[in-house]
Amino acid sequence: MDGAVLIGVDWGTSNLRVLRIGEGGAILDARSDPRGAGGLVPEAFPAVLAEVADGWLDSAPPILVCGMAGARGRWREVAYLPTPATLVDLADALASPADRPELKIVPGLKAMAGGRMIDVMRGEETQVMGLDLEPGNHRIVAPGTHSKWIAARPGQVVGYRTFMTGELFAAIRKGTILGTGMGEPGVDESAFADGVDRALTDPALTSALFSVRVETLADRLHPDGAADYLSGLLIGAEIAAHSHDTHGPVTLVGADALNARYATALKIAGFSDVRLADGAAAVACGLWRIHQASLR
Repeated sequence: MDGAVLIGVDWGTSNLRVLRIGEGGAILDARSDPRGAGGLVPEAFPAVLAEVADGWLDSAPPILVCGMAGARGRWREVAYLPTPATLVDLADALASPADRPELKIVPGLKAMAGGRMIDVMRGEETQVMGLDLEPGNHRIVAPGTHSKWIAARPGQVVGYRTFMTGELFAAIRKGTILGTGMGEPGVDESAFADGVDRALTDPALTSALFSVRVETLADRLHPDGAADYLSGLLIGAEIAAHSHDTHGPVTLVGADALNARYATALKIAGFSDVRLADGAAAVACGLWRIHQASLR
């Protein structure tokens, strides 16, 4: 295995990433595949993993899986743990599919209030465990289809809140009048900043969203920039929910492009200490740390 001590699997809803992980959580090699957990029946998971990890499993290394493989109706449902939850809590709750005892799946987390579940996450808990956090309280933002704002301490998820920012962006572009003629985002940073500003000053998001059409009809927004303006509105609304406290560090853990976009929006909102972390590296290190904790 050329130094690999673990096969890490990050199985998202729409994407699969398999990693050869060395000591300390270093990524030695990586493979990606579009067969995410959202499109697979339970019986399909073993064959897909064997295909993508071809040649990596021959020496029977430990395999640790995070993400949606443990969701209801997927490979094997692994119950959510309540927050606050520590690295050790995750390690103690690892579970295996009936036919693959050598493979372990990381549980997700659930937020509780008044004795009932009010929010859930799968995958982001592993990213948080892979971050090198200084002692104290931290805010971690994991941007994506369902963005998470996570309160954390080193080795612990304290609480979190989910925002359907990415999914709303896709749905509005594809299924509403606002998306008519709308191009791809990432071409007009000025339009993005205008959208962020609008969202920060107007808390009525469903009203502010209609400004995409109004600004276009008024020739103040070029159609080429409409996707960036919409992105700014949605990300700005997410940040506005936390803009009452702009002090202290905010760590972004995700893909480079999303990290950059959120960093811009956070700075517009007045957050001065914005830090960037690589999502894949955090997952790999988190999987390695959870595996190590399970061996204690």
